[in-house]
Amino acid sequence: MNINGLVRFIVVGMVVLLVISVGMYFLFKPSTTSPPNEADINAIYRVVGEFGARLKDVGLIAPDQDVITAMDFNLKQLITDRLYQAFVQDTSRIPGRAASSSPWPEGIEIVSVQRLDNGSYAVVGNQIMMDSDALAHGGNAGETPITLTLKKVNGTWLVDDVT
Repeated sequence: MNINGLVRFIVVGMVVLLVISVGMYFLFKPSTTSPPNEADINAIYRVVGEFGARLKDVGLIAPDQDVITAMDFNLKQLITDRLYQAFVQDTSRIPGRAASSSPWPEGIEIVSVQRLDNGSYAVVGNQIMMDSDALAHGGNAGETPITLTLKKVNGTWLVDDVT
């Protein structure tokens, strides 16, 4: 092996070691996000529970102004200003009671809570529907998938999006 071949071998070896080192660093580096705070998770469950329980009091078959009034009374303190404005602009996006009698939304059963970043979480769940028969005999009248995004605003968890 001549000098040129030896130099080339050493350079290629150093590049391979450098690539392996950088790869190992990114593979094993500690996470930059902190683990979920138990108090935040409890607050999120509380907000989602209250939000779900109040949906039956937001009648969606009324005129738009009545729907907005019901939202103001029942949901406004649980949602961000951004979501409130989106609901006012398009009342068809407001979740609530779609029929005058049955079924009605009884609550939200949380399936999973996933951290999006330090200031928001995605909550995947099922909106539990109820009617008088299910109320009398147990069970429910169906479930509808629902996803909520919660955001921490001034130290309080609020619903920032509903799909």
